Order: sequence, then structure tokens, then C-alpha cells
Amino acid sequence: MTLLLAAPDLATAQALEPLLRPAGLTVCGSCECRNLVREVVRLAPEAVAVQADTLDPETLAALQLLAQTAPRPLLLLGPDRLPDDLGPLLQAQVQAWLPGPPQPQAVADALRWASLRFAQAQRQQTELQAAATRLDERKWVDRAKGVLMQHQQLSEEQAFAVLRTASMHANLRLGEVSRGLIEAAQAAEAVNRAGQLRMLSQRLVKALALRAIDVERHRADEWLADSVQRVKAALEMLAGLGLRGPAAERLQAVQVAWPALEALVADSAVTSHLAQVDALAEQLLDAADALTAALEHASARPHLHVVNVCGRQRMLPQRLAKQALLAGQLQGAAADAQAGAAVQAMHGFEQALVWLEQAPLSTAEIRAVQARARGQWQRMLDAVRRAAAGIEPHEAARQLARESEALLASFEELTALYQHSMQGLLG
Repeated sequence: MTLLLAAPDLATAQALEPLLRPAGLTVCGSCECRNLVREVVRLAPEAVAVQADTLDPETLAALQLLAQTAPRPLLLLGPDRLPDDLGPLLQAQVQAWLPGPPQPQAVADALRWASLRFAQAQRQQTELQAAATRLDERKWVDRAKGVLMQHQQLSEEQAFAVLRTASMHANLRLGEVSRGLIEAAQAAEAVNRAGQLRMLSQRLVKALALRAIDVERHRADEWLADSVQRVKAALEMLAGLGLRGPAAERLQAVQVAWPALEALVADSAVTSHLAQVDALAEQLLDAADALTAALEHASARPHLHVVNVCGRQRMLPQRLAKQALLAGQLQGAAADAQAGAAVQAMHGFEQALVWLEQAPLSTAEIRAVQARARGQWQRMLDAVRRAAAGIEPHEAARQLARESEALLASFEELTALYQHSMQGLLG
């Protein structure tokens, strides 16, 4: 057994070596207590013996630091009696104590005892950590099974079989796969909620524009109240995630942009200030778009880009309906700007729709919803053309309202399908 000797002063530590030689102990070095950890790391002894007639704070601190950073079997030589408070020695993980002047054979026997106790403590610590790991993994597995059962309509046995298969294919522990699935689900939910804020910013203005021309008034009021409630719920959820870095900064920008819009929306005379409302809604849209992108980038999970793009498709029909309605209500350059922006929204939606139809992350259910959305989109375009031409403007406005909400429902469903797809969750 190689042994490092330590004492408050170097001379005391060096004087121990010839005293212990008759017991056949191999001393690899001597040091002051304040250098104990450094010398243990440098010399890598099998055990440590510390001579200390008094346990001063500096010596105790050195022993405790050793236990935390480079634990070894530890024998304390002297003092004649232990202190009343043994807590610091327990924290230092002292395995054996010999009072009085050191006797060679007694030191050797005490070191053997310290080594056995140290090995036992290490085994117990390993077993405790393993048990804690198993318990933690069980929690992750149970949560992951719940996600699969809820969103894939699987039984508990089927969900566990899916996780076990993924674990074998990925050559990862079951708990690691389960934790990855939960983290993927949480990241997708964050991207989904942030993406909803983009849509809601436009839906609020659309509802106010419908109210201004007294079209679908009852539903417009419902959509307005629902949108406000959903913005608040999304902000509360996102604030609870404890975001850091760029995502936290982007969330703060959203939180700053919302109150002014909320206050104006609550104004009973707001329909006479639609341009002002729309400007505030655009600020919220830009902030929410930046937040969504930051969340996608922070997660670095490929399927979140599909969730993001699909979630953005919820916003564009609301935006297009808003723009078509405002183009008919505003005057001059403001109306022309809305009409021009509507063309951009149409092109953006069409390009993303084609991209989603060609995306590899697909199922029969996803393709069915995409086909339904394609038909709704054609009817939406018809309403936009009728509104732009001034053909039955109130009926065109009603059709804009209906089809934009129908597309919202379809892309809410489609976003959820992408969000909870097996491929996405399991990576």
C-alpha cells in the first residue's frame, strides 16, 4: 500500500516516515495539509495518513476538500481525544483514528481497517447512485409512456415496447431514450406555443376588422376573446420554461409588445383605429417569429423546423384575411399596402404548403389533413379575389372569416400531428 503522509507542517510529516518503515509501509511522499489535495492528485497514493495534534480549521478544510475532490482511505493520527463535534470529521470521511504517538504496527492495522471501510463506503455510494439512477430513469420512462399513450393511442405495454425498441436501435439506456423523448416533446410544445402567438396577433386584427363592418359580429367577438385568452396562456407557459440566452431575450420582447396591443384591443372604440392596432400586432408578430426561431435553434432537433413551418401556416390565412379586410376599409396608400402585402402572404402560404406536402415527415393522417387544407385554401383564395374585386363584399368577408378559421383548425391539427409524430419524438 502506497501512503502519503501529511501534517500542518512539512517537518512533522517527514518525521513520520522512518517511524512507519518497520511496518513495511511504502511512503510515496510527505506534505503540509494545505497542499494535501494537490499532492494526492500528483502522487496518486492508495491511502493518506494525517498527523495533527489539534484539528484546526485549516486542517479540517483540507480533509473535507480531499473527500470532495480526490477521496482516499484516510487515517487520522492524534489528537489524544476527538472533539465533541464529530460532524466535520464525518464530512471529511475519516475512516480510522489512532490517538497518541504512532506505533508502526498499529498504524498498519488502522490503515488496513480504513481501506476496508473506504471500500465499503464506495460500494454503498455506487449502489445508492445506481438506485437513484434507476428511480430517475423509471420516472422518465413513465412520463415517456404517458406521452406515447396520449398522442399515439397506444396501450401502456405498446408504449413501453416502442421505447425499448428505440433503446436497442439507438444503443442507449431506456431512461436516456425516454428523457430525450420528453425533452423533444417539451421543445416542440414551446415552438408550437410561440408560433401560436404569430397567428393570434393577426387573428385579433381580423376579428376587429369584421366587427368594424358588422360581419360575423358574434363570432368575431368570440374569436377576439379566445385570442386574448390564448395569448395570455401561451405567455404564461413560455415564461414558466426558464428560458436562457437568446430565447429569453426574444421572450422578453414578446412580453413587452403584448400589453399595448391588449390595452388597445380592450378599447370599445378600437374599430376606428384599425391601422394603429395593426401596427402593434405587427410588432407582436415580429417578436413572436424571432422567439419561435430562437427556440427551434436552441433545441437543434430537425423535426422542429417542420413544426415551425406548419405552425406558421396557421398565421398566414389569418394575416391574408386581415389584409383583404383592411384593404377594403382603409384609404389610399394604407389600403394599397395591405393589398400588396396580401399577395406576399398568398405566395408564402403556397410555397410552404408545397414544402410540407413534400416533407419526409409524413403519415397517411398527415396527408389527409394536407389534402383537406388544400381545398380550404382554394376557397380562401376565391374569397380574397371576390373581396379585391368588390363582388358582394359582405359575403366575401363572411367567406374570408369562415375559410380562415377552417384553415386554422386544419393547421392546428396538422401542427399537433407533426409535434407528436413518432419520428420526431424519437429522433
